[in-house]
Amino acid sequence: MSHACSVNAPILYEKQGLVLDMILRSMLGVTQPINWERVARLVPGVTAKQCAKRFEELRSNGIMPHICDENKCEGSPSKSLATYIKSSFLDNEDDEKSRLSVMQNSTSISGRATLSTGRNCTLKENGSTDKGEDKLDESQGPNMVIHVCDEAKNLKRDFVCPRNLLVGEMKYFAEYLSVDAQRWHEVDISVHCDVHIFAWLMSYVKRKLKHQGQVEQPELEPSNVISILISSEFLKMDSLVEECIHYCHKNMSAVVATPCNMNCINGTLATRIIDLFTHNEADEVKDKKDKFKSKIFCKKIERLFDPEYKDQDSPGSAHTLYRCSLCKKVLTKETEKMFPCLPVKIRIDLRGNIIYLHNRDKSWDVHDYLNGLYEDLKSWQDVYWRLWGTINWLPCTRCKKVFQCTELSHCRYHPEQVIYLPLGNQLSTPGFGFYPCCKQKVMRFDPLQVNTVSKKTEQKNSY
Repeated sequence: MSHACSVNAPILYEKQGLVLDMILRSMLGVTQPINWERVARLVPGVTAKQCAKRFEELRSNGIMPHICDENKCEGSPSKSLATYIKSSFLDNEDDEKSRLSVMQNSTSISGRATLSTGRNCTLKENGSTDKGEDKLDESQGPNMVIHVCDEAKNLKRDFVCPRNLLVGEMKYFAEYLSVDAQRWHEVDISVHCDVHIFAWLMSYVKRKLKHQGQVEQPELEPSNVISILISSEFLKMDSLVEECIHYCHKNMSAVVATPCNMNCINGTLATRIIDLFTHNEADEVKDKKDKFKSKIFCKKIERLFDPEYKDQDSPGSAHTLYRCSLCKKVLTKETEKMFPCLPVKIRIDLRGNIIYLHNRDKSWDVHDYLNGLYEDLKSWQDVYWRLWGTINWLPCTRCKKVFQCTELSHCRYHPEQVIYLPLGNQLSTPGFGFYPCCKQKVMRFDPLQVNTVSKKTEQKNSY
């Protein structure tokens, strides 16, 4: 009682009748049923029946005694107690509605009442909420009104969302809807976007209120996922952005089949989507109008040249790609040790191993090389696979050599074993033999391991 009025506690105990009259006076004119048990707890020694009886007497007489003068009370006790009692001790099925009304009156200086008035108008016009929403809004903070303008369809619509829920889900509004309540009435939220898309977003924001009468979480569809992705990224709805990215990955063929504009996706979002694709999954995407498939393979080509990126689709990396000026092969630092150059560019190390030497062609430019591949192949998808085959290699079980994956159908071998004639034969040459398939001579000891061929077939690897 000391909070509502400056009268000291000892005086109250001496004058229980005056204290009770003061409380009952604040409730004069109230039409709702009153919980007299709660009122009785405010005055020690007074029962609920006595409170009800005294209230009827005061109401019938129409005369209320004077409780305290201006020198003993700091403010109007009736007004203070009215607010306190109405918000705490009234039993009514519309109790929550009454409590909201009291809160509006007590905080109207901060602009809260004005905001609530706008909310009520919105509810009446749009029918987007009902009385039950006021109950759930109370625990989520004050309701905020968002004005949405759809200039393309010439539509305007207001949406309502509790402040705490709005800031928690749409972090874009956090800096504007600060915890300082004095600023809330200064904020006018206007959003220019498709009304139906924003309605979907608001349903997603309120998905956690499903147990309080809200609809279930809306579902993503190929026709709306791109618009929702762009809008949610702008509004900083991180969880929804992640859902949209994974949906695009799993349903890209269906998404690109809709009349959506994939060019609206910024580089960051496109990269996050593309990184979920393996090159085999990207190959299976059906994109007749090439809305996004080329972007996938262009990004994957870029990844092949990134030395810090661990590409699970490609063991080899293209960041050291160059062309040899002698043999004209396109190699990397890793593959240059495996593929021979000209015979004069071979050396033997201290352990007897053959080391192939190549000369880097300084006039060769990798950008011109990629552009040339695109002019020849007419597709970034084919350019990617040509580049991937150039920097990756496999061993062949038939010819016992390693080969670039681009040479998969070019295994060079002799189908029959070499024949060495006896030394007494007039046609024999000491140390030489020949292949019966092509009559080509071969040395018995060939340290350079020069691979002569008479037939080409598909490489046979051990995988």
